[in-house]
Amino acid sequence: MKAIQNFSSPFTLKTVEQRRKKFTASPALPETAVSVVLAATVVGAAATVLVRRTRGSKEIDTSVKTCEDCGGSGICAECKGEGFVLKKLSEESAEKARLAAKNMATRYTAGLPKKWSYCTKCSSARSCSTCGGSGQLSV
Repeated sequence: MKAIQNFSSPFTLKTVEQRRKKFTASPALPETAVSVVLAATVVGAAATVLVRRTRGSKEIDTSVKTCEDCGGSGICAECKGEGFVLKKLSEESAEKARLAAKNMATRYTAGLPKKWSYCTKCSSARSCSTCGGSGQLSV
């Protein structure tokens, strides 16, 4: 019996039998099983680490409470983290200054405070002096 020739390309003239000998199917099951076992091991280890971290953080939270002075923000409540406090005018003197203003821009800004002083509660540190800026107090 004469071998059937494949003339798909002028450069390679191989018989169908020669091409079939080259391509053999290899079973992929062992490699897949190994990769599945490896992936399951990695996922299990990651889940174990995650569970241990969440359990550890719950224990830490019970021994620390939120600072009442700053509300847990760590910023000075008096100056709101700016380091200075504006000296406010009384409502009567602000209204008097607005009425005495000559133009609209001056009328708007006349009632605003013009003087300021450094914050006495945090000494211009801008962070809460009670908790040191962390927002939490240890029990």
